[in-house]
Amino acid sequence: MSVGKVFLVGAGPGDPDLLTRRAFDLMHRCDVVCYDKLVSPGILASIPDHVELFEVGYRGYRHCHIDYGMHPEVINFARQGKQVLRLKAGDPCIFGRTTEECRNLQEHGIDYEIVPGITAALGAAAYSGFPLTSAGIASDVTFASGHQGSKSLSSWAALGQSSGTLVLYMGAKKLAQHAERLIGQGRCPTTPVAHISSATCASHTVTKGSLATIGDQVLALDNHAPALVVMGNVVNLVDELSWRQRMPLSGSRVLLCGHYSGLDKLKSSGAEIFKAPEPQLVSFVDQALLTELCQYSALSFADVASVTLWWQGLLAHQWDIRRYSMPISAENPAVAQALKHRGIVVESSSDAGIYNRTVLSAPAGAKRNSCGHGMERCLGSRHYPPMRVELPQVDWLIVEDVAQAKSLLPQLPELANAVIIALNDEAVEWAKSLPNEQLPITTFEAMLELKNEVLDVV
Repeated sequence: MSVGKVFLVGAGPGDPDLLTRRAFDLMHRCDVVCYDKLVSPGILASIPDHVELFEVGYRGYRHCHIDYGMHPEVINFARQGKQVLRLKAGDPCIFGRTTEECRNLQEHGIDYEIVPGITAALGAAAYSGFPLTSAGIASDVTFASGHQGSKSLSSWAALGQSSGTLVLYMGAKKLAQHAERLIGQGRCPTTPVAHISSATCASHTVTKGSLATIGDQVLALDNHAPALVVMGNVVNLVDELSWRQRMPLSGSRVLLCGHYSGLDKLKSSGAEIFKAPEPQLVSFVDQALLTELCQYSALSFADVASVTLWWQGLLAHQWDIRRYSMPISAENPAVAQALKHRGIVVESSSDAGIYNRTVLSAPAGAKRNSCGHGMERCLGSRHYPPMRVELPQVDWLIVEDVAQAKSLLPQLPELANAVIIALNDEAVEWAKSLPNEQLPITTFEAMLELKNEVLDVV
């Protein structure tokens, strides 16, 4: 058996949109992703279901000494001939033990590749609203590890007030100790400090203080989220340049079940978006069924899955789409968009209503021997895998695929208080049947209005 390859990949600070194109590509092509605890749930949730997920590493090392280079399980996967993505928060070459890991891979004769990522310092500062350098304020940056007393801290203190910016990785737990030491070595007690937790995610929090106050401020937070610390005068720019907090859905988490054409609106409004796992499709489409569909006077697709299965059937059986000259319509906007992506502009709902339509669907749990009757035809079946990632509390549940939402509710207590955004009539009726005081809403504008009402109350 040939030996596989290991990719040391930077996952960036947390927001999946900050992944590099190379990282995103490898997340979809590798056999297994070995990730550490600092990688955000949003990134892990975007990894396809056919890729194995395996947790390795330690957050904060759990007060133990690591006496190996690359994690042993990563070595084992590579020896089995697998393509292994070792996913690290931030950048693998910034406090990521890259030297030890690469040497260890060389010792085992395993090829590797390093894929840089946006390091946590850059993401945390940018999403907080201040730069790490600024003309006339800071012209240099020092990255230091806060696990133990570092010479970098003493060097930064010795430079006096003319020094630039200091970024402390893994230093939140000992922040009071580090601040006291810096003051003792000559730094001004009023030096601005920012403690940034859950950088670039919905729970991104900036606690601004000074060397004299930050220790007590962070202690009062009782916040166990991953954090880093930025010291220096650039921190004073946070109030002037902050941009994330002005976005209407900043701090909101959204879980999407199905398809929604307004995702770009949500992202540009500041929401953190999680997508439920794609349904596993079983196709019933064969030559006979394709021939039968050609005989109907009009076709209407009920769900995105039926569009996918029909199109896959056309390609698999080398079927000329021009044989489907009848009017084609869609049951909802998401289905219409799926057809449009394939070059088919559907009939409007008012025009489609005059035809004797045959509705094509792919319901959850359908059997091949019960693939439709009358004016309905079943093209396949949907099966929903469980969520593989533990999610934080979700604020909004967008539902286009009701069966998917039903499959997730029992396993995700994080959805208990989520407001439901129903994208079609079926989703509206399902949401109304739930023991929920909050009635479903149906538009993006209603979502913003409700969010503003909550902010006004707070």
